[in-house]
Amino acid sequence: MTHLRHLNTTCAVCGEACRFTVPEAAGCVGSRDLDTRPAEPLRSTIYAWVKRCPSCGYCAPDPGKAPEGAADVVKLPRYRWQLDARKFPNIANTFLCWSIIQEDLGLLAQAAWASLHAAWVCDDEGEDVPARICRKRAADLLRRAWEKGERLAGLEGTDEAVLADLLRRAGRFREARTVVAETLEKNPLPIIADIMRLQARLIAASDRGAHTVAEARRFRQPVPL
Repeated sequence: MTHLRHLNTTCAVCGEACRFTVPEAAGCVGSRDLDTRPAEPLRSTIYAWVKRCPSCGYCAPDPGKAPEGAADVVKLPRYRWQLDARKFPNIANTFLCWSIIQEDLGLLAQAAWASLHAAWVCDDEGEDVPARICRKRAADLLRRAWEKGERLAGLEGTDEAVLADLLRRAGRFREARTVVAETLEKNPLPIIADIMRLQARLIAASDRGAHTVAEARRFRQPVPL
């Protein structure tokens, strides 16, 4: 069981008092998904990873802190629309608003992470189309991040592995296949190679479902692309 606590803070954008119920730190038992989503119990704490000020709608991991320029982004029509967009689950909107803030401040890799997290929320709600939209956004942001020299992770090949999964689960199989082939040609680390080989099989089967790193470890033989 995950224990809960209360977080009392003051919104850094509007100055209103905020109170949030958040889980205590949780670990995970089991394999992560190919897109890095953790196993339980950490998996189920996603609702608390980003919080929304009930007064002004500022969304952030800690609404008591705001990077320079965030308050201006919160006022943008694009942000205000996303805050309560009916096509997305409420928590997904919160993540997407944080993604918009990160994007507008030039932190594209962080914006990509937030959009991916929004996709996970959509997955949990059984909202396939919104999940695909979130993954397409995350993939586009990730590629833009690379152009600026930003990476999601330090381990070589991790970004490409995440991108391949984003594209596959968004139904962009041709693009995903290209990422897999280009990555395997570079003789990546064994775990990255395992993941890409599994991705190749999933793409060939037009499989858009969630799969785990543990599954990838079972596939050691190269497959034709």
